[in-house]
Amino acid sequence: MFNYKNLCDYEFEILCKDIMQKKLGVPLQIFARGRDGGIDITDDTVSKNVVIQVKHYINSKYSDLISSLKKEVSKVAELKPEKYYVCSALELTPANKTEIFNLFAGYMEGSCNILSLNDIDEYLQDPANMDIVRKHYKLWLESANILEEIDSRDIFIDCETLLYNIKEEQREFVETLSYRQCIDVLERNRLLMILGMPGTGKTMTTKMLALYYAALGYRIIYTTNGDLQSIKKALSVDKESKEIILLDDCLGQYYFRMKDTQENELMSLIKYVLMHKNKKLIMNSRVTIFQHAKEAYIELNSFIDTEKVRLQYIDMDSMTIEDKGRIFKNHLYFRNIPSDHYVQILKNNNYRWIVKHRNYTPRIIEYVTRQNVSSKIAADEYCDFIRRCLDNPTEIWRDEFNNRLKAEDRIFLTSLFSLTDVGVEDKVLRRVFNARITKRTDIDTTRNVWEAVLKRMEGTFVKIIENKGVRQIGAINPSVNDFLKNYLDENEPEVQEIRKNATEYIQIVRGFGPDIVDIVRSGDASKYNFKSDVERQLVILSNICELGICINQYRDIVRTFVESLPYAFYNKASTFTVVPSLLSEPLAAYYGTREHLSSEELEDLLDSMDFDDFCVFEENLKNNGLELCELVDSDVVLEKLDKAMRDYIDGYDRSESYTNQDTYELFKENTIYNGAYHEVDVDKVVNILADCVRDDIYDDVTGKLAVFPRAITDDIDLSRYDIRADTGEIESYVCDVLADPGDRDYGDFYDGDSSYSGHLDGMDELDFIFAE
Repeated sequence: MFNYKNLCDYEFEILCKDIMQKKLGVPLQIFARGRDGGIDITDDTVSKNVVIQVKHYINSKYSDLISSLKKEVSKVAELKPEKYYVCSALELTPANKTEIFNLFAGYMEGSCNILSLNDIDEYLQDPANMDIVRKHYKLWLESANILEEIDSRDIFIDCETLLYNIKEEQREFVETLSYRQCIDVLERNRLLMILGMPGTGKTMTTKMLALYYAALGYRIIYTTNGDLQSIKKALSVDKESKEIILLDDCLGQYYFRMKDTQENELMSLIKYVLMHKNKKLIMNSRVTIFQHAKEAYIELNSFIDTEKVRLQYIDMDSMTIEDKGRIFKNHLYFRNIPSDHYVQILKNNNYRWIVKHRNYTPRIIEYVTRQNVSSKIAADEYCDFIRRCLDNPTEIWRDEFNNRLKAEDRIFLTSLFSLTDVGVEDKVLRRVFNARITKRTDIDTTRNVWEAVLKRMEGTFVKIIENKGVRQIGAINPSVNDFLKNYLDENEPEVQEIRKNATEYIQIVRGFGPDIVDIVRSGDASKYNFKSDVERQLVILSNICELGICINQYRDIVRTFVESLPYAFYNKASTFTVVPSLLSEPLAAYYGTREHLSSEELEDLLDSMDFDDFCVFEENLKNNGLELCELVDSDVVLEKLDKAMRDYIDGYDRSESYTNQDTYELFKENTIYNGAYHEVDVDKVVNILADCVRDDIYDDVTGKLAVFPRAITDDIDLSRYDIRADTGEIESYVCDVLADPGDRDYGDFYDGDSSYSGHLDGMDELDFIFAE
């Protein structure tokens, strides 16, 4: 008999679905947990002609099973299926089956509708049903008896490290998309390099591939210490013998020895495999070391570029939610996490945010589900503990960063973090990087250090994206940023070194440069690089205005800005906040801004301004003892302000006004009897909402106009009744709400029965996987 204890509950349910689908010859569907209403599997969600209930209960007693089935009787009676089946992972006696049949006799042909563990195993042992066994990885391994052969030195050569704890690990393993792609590559190319960051599952995938090919009759030859001579000696003299070679963390072990031999041992092994069709080679490596090796060893780089060695990246971003959920569930289930801890995972669907967390990796899941770890955490604190581990996965990166990278690599990464959390132009990062390494005596700057570092870091710690012809560099994973932040928080000398050599304004913003106030006061602000001229102007000018700085170094920038009056914004600073201060004392006298101001440029600026710009400009002028009408003819101001106001009204988002109203209360208050039944007076509700729109717009506009002098506002003709309310859109909205009320119970004003089905949120697979 197969070892069904290696299947957790949802895996057993999928197995039963596959069996019943083949037995009955009809396609079947599985329900998400908690929404089945007594159904685990059915042929049709509407008619429910066939209903199958699956009861795992593999570690339980028959009394538990029958007690559970008795609770299903009323549900089945309500469903009235044509055929009802029960599948259980318990071994049942004839008397057990009779008792179960009697519960559901009206919907069963006989005891044949009840599948016990014996029945399931008998069906799967039939060679005709090996297609189902092959579909279920763990059962297929059982069928090959390979787990009983793991001590055989004829099959597993030098595999002690590989096979350590393999029986437990294979129970937790999930056939991910990456795993299946690896098999596909090996079948077509025979040479595979599995790449990934620490903790993403490279070694686990390699182990399971070894079991897979061992079950197919391959000898497994393994090393994790880089001793390729012993690998060659272990290879069979029979070149037709099926063998698969596993090099775990290969480049990390012997990359540095590549330079010592003319005919590199690794390349020799690769060529050997290419020459013999019954040989396969699996290598895995951290991406960082792989990039080092490619850079240093031309022939390996050539083999990669020509795709003689195919690469398979294990990337958490491309792993499906279902696969992540299965990995988490399998670890919880087979590590016997206490039930009270498991309840906390189920509570409020906590498993959803865990599986969807940006830093999710199998390594973190493996850690938080260790018994010696979880046992020290109180059940009600378990989810918080998992969140902390996911929020701060620094240990994943710490060893790589401290022990595997060169000094220039670390400078590159901390420079990147000083600039961005997302991405930055490569020329900016290069400028910062070069400014720092030129001060270092331990780095050889006679070579192109930048390109060498970039090649090593790409695909490891960083990603490079081409965006409209501009190359941007950013952290490959949010947890890289998390690690770098923690690293710099604990390394003040490094932070001070970055500040001392900062070249960019954004570094100052992010706390990796001198204080901007000190820089502007000293007159050195223009020495830093800004994203644009507008940013440079507004940052410097806003500080000049706020601090009243009058120094010669800024005369040109003030004059250029006042003469051109660009329509410019940067953060909270804008033309409309800066100009009023520049036109007031003491700045006006020192920089001569009144003399540089052109009425023509100012009128052009007014043409560019929207209604909010006008109001902000006037308010800031008033705060500095000025008014717009003192700078521009009042008739011109009135004309341009009036146009801006009406454009503002036309573009006003009316939906925000009427959708914010409590339509439920409006419907209740405006229900009429039409002689046959009660209905909502739609016209009346629409008119009420239209008035709300007009009131909101009128109040908003008049409130903003209050900043202007009466001489201007008295000449503006504005009436709330002239404001367009878009009653057609409002009516459509009202009708849509009535047609689809969502969670509201509208029985108060609609006669007759109404039911509204909730829509699932796309997490059905997770809800199915995680059962109470």
